[in-house]
Amino acid sequence: MTRFSHALLLASTALLLSGCDDNSNFFSWLKGKLSLEQPDALATIEMPADNEPYPYKTFSGSYLAGRYAQNSFDWSTAYDYLSGIIPLDQSNLDLKRRAMVLAMGAGHYDQSFASARDLARLGDTGSLPRLFLTLETFKAAKYSDVLKDIAAVPEDGISEFINPLIQAWAKAGQGQFDAAALTGNVVHIYHAILIADYLGNEEALKKLTERDYTKMNLAPKSVERIADIFARHKLTAAAQSLYTYLRNSDPEEAADITVKMTALEKGTAPEIDADDKITSPIDGLSKALFDMASVLYSEYEDSSRLFAQMSLYLNPHMTDSRILLGHMAARYDRYDEAITFYQQIDTTRDPAMQVKLQRQIAELLAQSDRVDQAIAVLKKLVKTTDSVDAQIQLGDIQRHEEDYPAALREYNKAFAMLKDQVPQKYWNLIYARGMTNERLKNWDQAEKDLKAALAYEPDHPYILNYLGYSWADQGVNLDKAAEMIARAVALRPNDGFIVDSLGWVYYRMGKYKEAAETLEKAIELMPYDPTLNDHLGDAYWRVGRKVEARFQWRRAVSFSKEQEQIDEISGKIENGLTADKSLPAKKSAAEALQKQAQKDATDTDKTQSSQPR
Repeated sequence: MTRFSHALLLASTALLLSGCDDNSNFFSWLKGKLSLEQPDALATIEMPADNEPYPYKTFSGSYLAGRYAQNSFDWSTAYDYLSGIIPLDQSNLDLKRRAMVLAMGAGHYDQSFASARDLARLGDTGSLPRLFLTLETFKAAKYSDVLKDIAAVPEDGISEFINPLIQAWAKAGQGQFDAAALTGNVVHIYHAILIADYLGNEEALKKLTERDYTKMNLAPKSVERIADIFARHKLTAAAQSLYTYLRNSDPEEAADITVKMTALEKGTAPEIDADDKITSPIDGLSKALFDMASVLYSEYEDSSRLFAQMSLYLNPHMTDSRILLGHMAARYDRYDEAITFYQQIDTTRDPAMQVKLQRQIAELLAQSDRVDQAIAVLKKLVKTTDSVDAQIQLGDIQRHEEDYPAALREYNKAFAMLKDQVPQKYWNLIYARGMTNERLKNWDQAEKDLKAALAYEPDHPYILNYLGYSWADQGVNLDKAAEMIARAVALRPNDGFIVDSLGWVYYRMGKYKEAAETLEKAIELMPYDPTLNDHLGDAYWRVGRKVEARFQWRRAVSFSKEQEQIDEISGKIENGLTADKSLPAKKSAAEALQKQAQKDATDTDKTQSSQPR
């Protein structure tokens, strides 16, 4: 993001949420309430009589409840609280402005526009009410009125960013290409291309090929769309240059990009997806508002939500905006709200999107402890689409639920769907089945799967760690285990679990001094994990640091929530260690691994450490 864009976004956020600024009229009202002329300010509040209704709603209570609801991403409830207290202070413009913003963010468009008109009538000079009313005019395709409206909007951060986009798309609605003001940042430049494409302005597009879009902060999807536009307008050299950049920068998409390049060499322009096609200036501005929401998403979620809802107001079929709002709701554990956003998306023309959304819905159901519903969604999806991804997800859900027999059945079905010929993209299926077999004490098959997964991903730190730790815990292949886990540590030096694995393999090899030193590093990374503290206690005992060993074991007990582990460590606190634990365990290796697996509160996934604990 350019320095210019970053400054604008900061200003935009401050303006959008100005209803809660510390210098708002709400705090002026509070200051007046606490003045010396208000003798009842600290008066005793008496309980109501038994026959009187309890005054459970107050101005300050509703205001704070609204703030809390908004912070919890429940903007609809926040709006209800604030709109309910506006009649108590009709002169509070900041309160009304905040209610207007909350209404828009909750998708209550009529209420938001009504508040904007009320603010304009009361003389609010801010840009936000005018922006909302301009959007209402824009959706009515009254482009001349839109141009008059934005001319009256005061200059500030948000208008400096949004007004050029509104103006350019409004003029496009009048058949004019005017992108003179669309030069300040990547969103403006991108929409200059979209407008030229919408109008079929070959001359403007040719001039726009002079920029180097590979050095801008553009998502690959946006770069590909620019290339597609250039290709359709026979700007072949510019299109091929962008396609080449995309093919070289993303190997997973190389095949699709190569198809486009080959077609272009034969004189065939790529078709644009129906959902991406801009059919009107209203669609174009909706896309611009989504693009701004996308930029804001990582740092300014409130503003991002607001722009995503404005985008949906203009174009209710804006799929990307609904997906973004769903992601934000899910981030705040508002699973039902997220699912609703996803279910509102029309996927009749996009089977791939249907699979993605249904899988996401299933994941949200599982996260909200509705596992049976999640499984039902996925089974229906597999039946209707033969989705291997959905079938693998069924196994993942069962594995996370620790129903390992069911997980193994689902994974084996996925293997069968692939005819036991697993392509590179599904390497994680082999890894997941290996972990499942290990927990089921099927060690021979587990080892086979883990080795096969490692053949696909020889430098994957979690596979190296999982297999190496498994060998170490059995007391076999210790030299190889140490080598593998050392590689994993080099790849993930700040992962406490992996560093612990290296310390533990040293312990099993009888290298107690090296074990203690390595396990101390693991504890620095994860000081409150009971298993890591237990391991360090064992290592300390073996090097003669028995007081420190008991201290670590006591820490382990204080952090553990599993009675079996607590009882085992308590025995060591009382009696110390007797047998040399560097020797192979007397019980079967599978039993030892299964016991450790029950202690692992962080079952593996693609982004977290995984080892049998």
